[in-house]
Amino acid sequence: MVVFDYPPLDWSVNAERIKETGCVGVLQESCSELIALGCDEISPPRFYTGGLMPSYAIGECIHQGNNPPNPAYFKKPAGLDSRYRSYIVFYEDDYRLVIKRTEFREIFAPVESADEALSYAMAMTSLTADFNIAPNANREYLAGVIEETHVEETPAGYVVHLFDSDHRMGCDTHEFFAVRVLVTQSGEVSELSREKIYTSYACFDFDGLTLDQE
Repeated sequence: MVVFDYPPLDWSVNAERIKETGCVGVLQESCSELIALGCDEISPPRFYTGGLMPSYAIGECIHQGNNPPNPAYFKKPAGLDSRYRSYIVFYEDDYRLVIKRTEFREIFAPVESADEALSYAMAMTSLTADFNIAPNANREYLAGVIEETHVEETPAGYVVHLFDSDHRMGCDTHEFFAVRVLVTQSGEVSELSREKIYTSYACFDFDGLTLDQE
């Protein structure tokens, strides 16, 4: 099995941008605007935000109760953590809940660089980046060549190489995939290919928050 390596991301930017807002973790009374929107806790998102332009801070807004103020903007990802979640964008001196791809595109399109395409693709698809692929005796490899996460610029837009799992909860032998995604300058995202690259025993307790299609 051959692996093509690429430079990793600096994930610290996710937490740093959230900290700059002064509202992170379990929210205090001083974060009253966020609390009014239904956020009891703010955590960094699972996708890399460092390439997005404009460089607004983005967090996961977590609601502890069963009745968020605006149910259309909150969802429960599958798994053991059953709290309601949404994305919050610290947008032009205000806060905006975002749960639809169209809303995200409205804020962050057009996409004009490879770094921006990487962050944008991860946010829009909930696919993951991987820069640490190495031979592992506990995996059954199904592909002879695996390319770590990177971006290729093409006439049609940016082709982003990302990864996915089968999204089944619990401990079992899971399937893992290499996925190529096209991001156009206007912010449209489409999956170009999906290849099963290995199977491995793994445990998944909960799935990540995803943006709705529309």
